Amino acid sequence: MTTSESITPRVRNVTFGLVNRAVKTVDALTLLVAAVLARPLSEATLTDITWAQSLLLGVLAVIPLVQINESRRVYRWERYRSLRGQVVDVVLALIIATAVTGLFAVVFLPDSIVESWLAAFALGALVLQMTGRAVARLMVAGMETRGALKRRVAVIGAGEEGEAAIRYLAAPGHRDLYELIGVFDDRATRRAVEIAGLTVTHGVDDLVKRARQERVDVVIIALPWRAGQRIAEMMRKLCSIPADVLLPIEADWINLRGARLFSVGGLPFLQVARRPLKGSDAILKSILDYIVAGTAIALLSPLLLTVAIMVKVDSPGPILFRQRRVGFNGRDFDMFKFRSMTVDPTDDGSRGTPLDNPRITRIGRFIRRTSIDELPQLFNVLRGEMSVVGPRAHVPNMLVGERTYFETVQEYAARHRVKPGITGWGQINGMRGGIHDADKAKRGVELDLQYIENWTLWFDIRIMVRTLFGGMAGRDVF
Repeated sequence: MTTSESITPRVRNVTFGLVNRAVKTVDALTLLVAAVLARPLSEATLTDITWAQSLLLGVLAVIPLVQINESRRVYRWERYRSLRGQVVDVVLALIIATAVTGLFAVVFLPDSIVESWLAAFALGALVLQMTGRAVARLMVAGMETRGALKRRVAVIGAGEEGEAAIRYLAAPGHRDLYELIGVFDDRATRRAVEIAGLTVTHGVDDLVKRARQERVDVVIIALPWRAGQRIAEMMRKLCSIPADVLLPIEADWINLRGARLFSVGGLPFLQVARRPLKGSDAILKSILDYIVAGTAIALLSPLLLTVAIMVKVDSPGPILFRQRRVGFNGRDFDMFKFRSMTVDPTDDGSRGTPLDNPRITRIGRFIRRTSIDELPQLFNVLRGEMSVVGPRAHVPNMLVGERTYFETVQEYAARHRVKPGITGWGQINGMRGGIHDADKAKRGVELDLQYIENWTLWFDIRIMVRTLFGGMAGRDVF
């Protein structure tokens, strides 16, 4: 196995959880469709079983079917490979679900003829579910061929622990699931040059740089637990990478209650950092971003055109202000804003903009106070560089007093595990305007990490609503 990238960065990683949730959703939908179709295909139309009752019976069938499948661990991607296994899974779950549904029908619809409905429902559900599983089997096979299900793994540590992890991941039974992209070691001496055919790269900084160019799903810190100081330093450097970070479990005395265990190639690992917004969460957030940004641009287009004309007339210079900002995974991008100041090529933005800056124009003062200058960032959202909600995008080497954010707040880089946002949890909690002291900077990072670690779709909606009704103007906005 070599370090060459067999999976290009263009191939998006599809998580196993996303595949399993998709199959579970299809199972539920097929039961509802089968329940609705059972009424016209049976003698139920001649009885008093209504459309609503037929749909309700389908809903009642979903609950036991999903529960029995989850208890038998049916929703696992490797089970979709076996056609015979899927037939057994579907038939067994349908027998139980049909029995439970028939019991409810007999109890609550005693005057109806339910036998014909149940037969039509069971047959329809069997056909639809087997069709769904056949499609799932083809899709999983296709994703495996494209490498979309492979998790790209980097191993840190060229000692015995690292070699053991690499050999497990490179074994024939595991290489279809994992791609080893490299071995990294922070020691300048006393390290192997090559392990299991992989050249050992010196320095964790090289892994961080590589992660900005390629997808890295899992980072294994394969070091003994006695190397706590080295592990802590590595964690500080790795906190900006949107990947799962794992430590091998080597001690029997550790209390694992409440900890999350992660299996890689059959080896148990302790997950000490989690990749945020993956799988269905990432899809839901992207859908919300595109809907909100597209709708906002369409509705606000007259305002955007008016402000553009006013900015152009008010002072010489371009309508839009473009500035390099640090985005997802530490990558720089050009952020758009309406220009609110006179042009100064020497200003890199690292010190922010004070309220009394004489370069702020007349129209600029108004659009800054009302946050209208931020609206062009909606185009950054459509370009995939930003999100509607997320940590605020800072310029590279943003200063807090005389020190950079990186030097002031140890966990600052962890903000870059998600896309920056037009608004965010920090912004609506007072982190707008100038941040010139360490305490406020640390509070801002703490709020950003709270958002990342506790993200839900409802959380995003709450932040958007609070932004619209009070977060776009105020004493902290300038």
